Amino acid sequence: MSVRRQTANRLTLFRTCGKQIVTTADTPWVRQVERDGKRQATTYFCSEGCFAASYKHIGWFDGKAEERRKLKDRNRDPEKERARNRAYQQAHREELREKARLRRLTNPGLSAADSAYARRKRKLKAEEAQANAG
Repeated sequence: MSVRRQTANRLTLFRTCGKQIVTTADTPWVRQVERDGKRQATTYFCSEGCFAASYKHIGWFDGKAEERRKLKDRNRDPEKERARNRAYQQAHREELREKARLRRLTNPGLSAADSAYARRKRKLKAEEAQANAG
C-alpha cells in the first residue's frame, strides 16, 4: 500500500517511452546517466521495465539486486573479514598511525570526546559482561 504525501516538488515527467509519470524525489526508479560526455544527470523512469532498458548491456539490471545482496550477506564470513582487516592494518600501520596523529593535532577536542566515548563504551561492555556472567 502506498501513501501519497503532500509535497511542493511534485513533477509530471514525460518519458521517451511515451508514458508520463508524476513523481517526487523519492521515486525508486532514479539513475544517474551519462549526458554531454562526462556530466551525470538524474533521470526518472516510469517503471522497472524502462529502468532496466536504460542499461546498455542486458544483465546489468534484472531486478534481483536485493536478492543477491541478501545472499552475499548470508555467505559473509566475519572471521575472514577480521583477518583481512588485521592484515591491512598491519601492512599500513605507519600510515594509519600518522593519519591518527594528524587528526588529533587538528581536532584536539574531538579526539578527547572520542576517547571519553570509547572509555564509557568499554565500561558498559565490562559491566554487561559481568552482569551476564554472575
